[in-house]
Parts: sequence; structure tokens; C-alpha cells
Amino acid sequence: MDFTDYFDRGAKGSLKLRNNTQLSHKGLEKQVYNNTVIDSWHVGEIMSAEYTLVVDNGRDSKEVVKVLVVAGPEDAAVTIYGRANIEEKLITVTGNVDLSVFKLIVGPTREELAGARIIYSANYYHTLSDK
Repeated sequence: MDFTDYFDRGAKGSLKLRNNTQLSHKGLEKQVYNNTVIDSWHVGEIMSAEYTLVVDNGRDSKEVVKVLVVAGPEDAAVTIYGRANIEEKLITVTGNVDLSVFKLIVGPTREELAGARIIYSANYYHTLSDK
């Protein structure tokens, strides 16, 4: 695979995908149980993230959830801004900060959904100030 077959230099120092190039995800999967930590990061380095969570609980039970997070040393805000599913909502999504480490946490919406598989992708935004 040749890198230049898929990427060009984009505007303002960005990476540009060549025509018809797509991204595909199949990350390390976890199973969803109560208080499953999906991702964590140090608040001093990162201040915000945008997640796509994909949940699979069998042939007819799937969900995708779009999540925005912003975190400070002692608190975080988590917003679900998009969600699509087949049959029903499969997961709850929360977050917390402990000792300046943010944790994105999921759980099943019902006990019968425990064990569903989840993968995610994330875009991280670095902390901008030293204060």
C-alpha cells in the first residue's frame, strides 16, 4: 500500500483524502457491563473529545451513538448529540473526572443487554492554556 495513493496535502496543513478514499473502523472490542470504562485521558493534556460508539448485540440489535465531552481537572460534561439504533437504546453513556483523569463510561440500558460488544473512534482536542 502506497500512502500517496490515498492522501494528499490539504488546506492549512491538513491531510486530504484522495477521491473515493474512505475510513473503516474495527477497533478492539469490549463487552458492555455496568460501569465499563471505554476510554480515559489526562485532562492536562486533552480538554475535549468527540466519540462515535458502535454497539452490536446480535443481528437485529445494533446502535451508534455520537458523544461530545469537555473536561476540567474536577468535572466533565458529556452530551449525546446523535443516536440511531435498531429495536432499542442499548447503552447509557456517562463520564467522570478522578485525579484529573477523565473516563468515558458505558453500561447496558437493561440487564438483558449486558455483554453487548462495543468499539469506538475518537477525535481528541488538546488543552489550549496553561492556567
